[in-house]
Amino acid sequence: MPTQLEIILTSNDIAEIQLQLRIYLMNHPLDSDGELANVITKINEQQLDIWKAHDGKILVQEETKWNQSYLAEQQIELHNNFSQERFLHMMEVANFLASDPSNEAPPEPFKLYGASMGTIMTVGVIIFCIIAITMVVVIRNQFI
Repeated sequence: MPTQLEIILTSNDIAEIQLQLRIYLMNHPLDSDGELANVITKINEQQLDIWKAHDGKILVQEETKWNQSYLAEQQIELHNNFSQERFLHMMEVANFLASDPSNEAPPEPFKLYGASMGTIMTVGVIIFCIIAITMVVVIRNQFI
């Protein structure tokens, strides 16, 4: 009897196959039944065109840097670039994290703005101050 993933392969709907593979990976990170590995083999045997060329972004190989935050980042990257390299890497990372629950993401500092927002706000405050001073000088000169 074919599995759920094998049935999805018959649809030839590339976007749906990619979606179901991402969902299955996150729900079964250990792939203990081997279903995900089996389906990847079938995809390659049938030469289904679901893999995109890898975008060249570096995949971290050091397990000490793998955490839930990194896995979430890779999920986003996989959505943007569904490459076989990234998917297999995610399988490895997800398996590693699922096998050792102590690999939680370290708390990240709360960021209200992006890296350039500080510069933008500083320039904005300076411009506001210049306008305010100019207005005070102009108003003062009109009434004096």
